[in-house]
Amino acid sequence: MSSEIKLEANTGRDQGSRSSRRLRREDKIPAVVYGQGKDPLPVTLDRPKFRAALNAAGPNAVITLDVDGNDCLTIVKNMQRDPIANRVTHVDFMLIDIDQRLIVDVPITLTGDAVLVRQEGAVVQQQMMTLTVESPAGNIPQVFEADISEMSIENPIRVSDLEMGSGVVPQVEEDSLIAIGQRSRAAVAAEDAEGAEATASADGDKAAAEGAKGDKKEGDEKKPAEKKSSEEKK
Repeated sequence: MSSEIKLEANTGRDQGSRSSRRLRREDKIPAVVYGQGKDPLPVTLDRPKFRAALNAAGPNAVITLDVDGNDCLTIVKNMQRDPIANRVTHVDFMLIDIDQRLIVDVPITLTGDAVLVRQEGAVVQQQMMTLTVESPAGNIPQVFEADISEMSIENPIRVSDLEMGSGVVPQVEEDSLIAIGQRSRAAVAAEDAEGAEATASADGDKAAAEGAKGDKKEGDEKKPAEKKSSEEKK
């Protein structure tokens, strides 16, 4: 069985850093195909075609490599990039069977508008950028979309909120956090200040009430003495 994505991979390239640099100047990418007990096979890819395939299908796509007329079912296991230009400099392809179960990392994107979080004076913070899953090779998710429209500070987004797809099993606990609503330090400080002010006001009102009560009691104690003094004068 072949995948919908097909790339031509040419064999016979020279190995070594000098040969690899020459290939990159020619807009080619050195790569290697390995797995299923076979010896690693050095191949060469056309950069524009590889980039187009990756952009169209995603990093976890099943790719059929046409290696000298032989179709090889593969996935991209590793990509090396130039740290400055961010260009792919080498690709590792792993041979697979379409029914084989694989462990892959799937990116997570947030969708929707977190209105409730904003009303609570908080911002959305994404805690998990990729999710590691075990999946059949023919059903690997390319991306997980997490809807944050109904989330709040008390109702964060968890792994259990994602749609996994058939045969896809997360490799973390289902209650693991993906996104939370978190107040900024300024908002928390302002809230603490308001609380302190309210407490101080309440303490002041209590002290005033107790003072008034004390004055009233003192006045009540003086009245009998004044009455006795009047009687003595008679």
